[in-house]
Amino acid sequence: MYKIIILFFSFFIVISGVAQDMSNSAVVEQHSEQLYSDENWTKLTEYGNKAIAAGYDYFYLRQRVGAAYYNQKKYMQAVTHFEKALKFNSSDKLTLEYLYYTYIFLGRTAEARALTVLFPVRLKYLLKPPKNKIIESIYTEGGVALSNLNDSFKNISIDAPANTYGEATITKNMQYWHIGLNHQLGHRWSVYHGYSNIKIDLTRDIKIADKDTLDNYKLTQHDYYIGLTGQFRGIAISPAFHFINVNFGKLNAGYNLINSTYLFKKKDTTFINYATSISLAKTVGIFSFNLTSGFAQLNGLTQFQEGFSLSYYPLKNTNFVGTTSIVYLNEDTESRFIEIQKFGFKIIPKLWAEAGIYYGNLQNYCENNAFVVFNTSDKILYKCDFSITCPLLKHFEFSLRYDYFSKENLYYRTNNINKIEPATVNYNTQTIIGGVKWNI
Repeated sequence: MYKIIILFFSFFIVISGVAQDMSNSAVVEQHSEQLYSDENWTKLTEYGNKAIAAGYDYFYLRQRVGAAYYNQKKYMQAVTHFEKALKFNSSDKLTLEYLYYTYIFLGRTAEARALTVLFPVRLKYLLKPPKNKIIESIYTEGGVALSNLNDSFKNISIDAPANTYGEATITKNMQYWHIGLNHQLGHRWSVYHGYSNIKIDLTRDIKIADKDTLDNYKLTQHDYYIGLTGQFRGIAISPAFHFINVNFGKLNAGYNLINSTYLFKKKDTTFINYATSISLAKTVGIFSFNLTSGFAQLNGLTQFQEGFSLSYYPLKNTNFVGTTSIVYLNEDTESRFIEIQKFGFKIIPKLWAEAGIYYGNLQNYCENNAFVVFNTSDKILYKCDFSITCPLLKHFEFSLRYDYFSKENLYYRTNNINKIEPATVNYNTQTIIGGVKWNI
């Protein structure tokens, strides 16, 4: 009983001390200033947050708490307090400088650039922020995709079980490359646009009465992508457009009723597809929210896409981030959901890694604000990826990405009652893509 009484009075004394520490605004100001002068960052964040919760919310307190988080490298929380401090005093040079470097350390360079509009002349002279450039950076990437579908078909008789007729389109390997430019349009807007070229090797296999007719051909795809990004009061707005031109010549078989024979004819096909998207992004504390909406015309179908993603930074900096996304995709009369989980982490100071898994049919799905369009003829059951990013030199950044796709191919065969029916075969594609970014 004696120990309980001692603990009770100790607790009362502590609570009273805290209450006395925040008895009025002058006490809060004096105590927070002393903690700031002593560089006692841990106690300052604790005390400052309690004071704000108690109703003492003003410029100097926000600035000091922001500085305390900044010096602990907890940049996600520092941003919140510096932004709030600027609402009290938008011209304070020290707060502007703090917030500018906080944005830089978080990789939010677009917001850092937009902030420089508020810089007085002296601060611009001291910090020397990068000037807007007609061409800010050049990015190029390229790689291959390796498919095992041809091996899967080696064990399948495509005209079974009737052994009358069967046809399959076999996707083989792919070659891909892309080049793009990023431009600055003032302090708030930037635009990225680029050209991509895709070449896919395919085989058309038509089997009639156990006799194969094979035609090897190539699909060529030309893409042009343009996306804008604007920064407005902490919200990033990014509209985008993706133009796609597809060309290929495929062998087809037609049945001649008069002669009771099949006639083969190769038909050249060219068509144009497109995808549009717009995203809104906002960061609040250790969370970042992103809303996307898109419309597309792909492979003769119309797609509407809505998505929401939440990124979270539990370490209060960019050393680790998790992103959870869910996408609703409506394609004519069919609707489906796609679930995505990603994790990014810093391996060493100049090496960043990211891993992710996508679950759901990704066919005709648009990713990364329509920069990547999965306009494949086969279903994509799920996807796993892993990437690394590393700055090689002062102006160069290298990236390498590996993707694993589980897919489902559709082919046609005659059944026992001599009717043509669809059948499926599962296979996988593995993609390796390397990229280089040159910051001018």
